[in-house]
Amino acid sequence: MAATPPEEMMFGRRTKFTRGMKIFIAVFLLILAALITIIVFPITETTPAWVAPLQTNVYGFMARISPYILVGLLGATVATAELVSTFQTYPREALRTRWAWVLILVNVVAAMIALVVVRVTMTEMNPSLQVLSVGVGFQAIIRTRFVLAKRIGDDGQEGEVALNLGWLYDQFQNLARTQIDLELMNNRRTAVTRLLDYYPSMAELYDIAWYTITSRATLTREQEEQRKADLEKLLDPKAPENFAKSSMALAILENGGQAYVELLLTQAMQGLSPEAAAVGKPSNTDQLIWQLVENYSLPEMVALAEKLCSSEKAINYVREAAQPDPEANTANQKATIAHFLVQQIGVEPLQTAMAEDGKA
Repeated sequence: MAATPPEEMMFGRRTKFTRGMKIFIAVFLLILAALITIIVFPITETTPAWVAPLQTNVYGFMARISPYILVGLLGATVATAELVSTFQTYPREALRTRWAWVLILVNVVAAMIALVVVRVTMTEMNPSLQVLSVGVGFQAIIRTRFVLAKRIGDDGQEGEVALNLGWLYDQFQNLARTQIDLELMNNRRTAVTRLLDYYPSMAELYDIAWYTITSRATLTREQEEQRKADLEKLLDPKAPENFAKSSMALAILENGGQAYVELLLTQAMQGLSPEAAAVGKPSNTDQLIWQLVENYSLPEMVALAEKLCSSEKAINYVREAAQPDPEANTANQKATIAHFLVQQIGVEPLQTAMAEDGKA
């Protein structure tokens, strides 16, 4: 009997945990809706006699537990906001992990316990003020470091007398964040591997990554230029091809998100015919890159760039990439330049220029 792979076992456990939490939330919401329905049910002359006492008891029960539900919801909201702000690229995937639910549950339980303590020790305080002070104040206190005294003119923490109430929560939060990140590593690796399976060409990955960055609406101009610069560094002939491809696929995932990658994979599966898959038919872009590598020398590629590129920056990049390097393979240098030319110039202008040079 074949053994179950470890990744499948982990996926199965994670799926069961997520399904269990969804069932728990659904049951809780169903019970809450039933209780609210009983409370708001209208009492008329035809209503059975047992409904009124039941409604009174349920109303009293809800009045007692509603403060705890409110502070629990506030705690869950704060924890969710922390997770979403930490994992901005994968918020939905992060919230599905086991440790995300643990972090949220700890915040909910801690807030409820704090409300119990406040109600026991401050019986004269207004109930609404109790809920507000715990729901807002407690969440701030467990994340705060209070400095009681410090030396004059000392900007550091040495010599301070401080009460760090947030230390314990910080340790737990760091643990949860690390575990969530490690769990998401499996998803990231799977997405990158699938992208490389359906888009094996460096030119395709570069085009998709470039478009993904430029189409982001929330990036500032500086962020966009920085990410483009990081992407162009991967075209360095000295960079290992597998590393460059994996990094480009990861850039697509980081900038587009999991749902965007799933869309790309779906389009790739729909656009690839069985005949093309069977014979491994290359795309027009791959054929053009192969022709450039086979038919042009490095100096001729520089001349081609000077002829067709309108950007001096692009021409300088080609000149630098074409410099003789004993540590770099000439074919790899030409392939890198070919990928860059396809991105900067386009397929049709290059094909026209090759036909004019008699190298098509």
